[in-house]
Amino acid sequence: MTYALNDDHRQIQDLIRRVARERVAKRADEIDRTAEYPHDMFALLKELGLFTLPFPEQYGGAGSLLSACIAIEEFARVCYNTAYLLLVQWVPFGAILSGGTDAQKQWLLPGLASGELRGAFSTTEAQSGSDVSGIKTRAVKVDGGYRLNGAKIWCTNSDIADFVLVAPSMATTPRTTSACSSSRRA
Repeated sequence: MTYALNDDHRQIQDLIRRVARERVAKRADEIDRTAEYPHDMFALLKELGLFTLPFPEQYGGAGSLLSACIAIEEFARVCYNTAYLLLVQWVPFGAILSGGTDAQKQWLLPGLASGELRGAFSTTEAQSGSDVSGIKTRAVKVDGGYRLNGAKIWCTNSDIADFVLVAPSMATTPRTTSACSSSRRA
């Protein structure tokens, strides 16, 4: 299969390349040096509508995975952390799109696409790192949801997230990894 950029892709690439050079590159060293969350870069990506790129149109997206890859590539040339903001926004999207309920999709995906919601994800465990086949955290179905039992050592985006996806193994089916979500909102 051959991929070629069409006119729309080239316009997106030109826009992102220009924004990366003019607005992101000058912040890259400071972002790396301070190791602080770059709220201004998140706001810029949101303003440009770039979180929408890979999302299906039915959830407020542009439906273009190739455009999403172009955005990552262009931002990563000047600032890994700004490119990573896109990836971190898209990981919960992918998990919810593939395994979420219809209600979760309707509630969370438009907000992720617009940048109004931010998700966090927690996979990493001490004994297995991010190897999902070694996850020991278990989820057991109980009335009203699931009970999680285990420990994670890292939760990407947790300090600014509106909800957290946790990767457990399902207690009834060993070595099957799933995701459970928890919201800061009641």
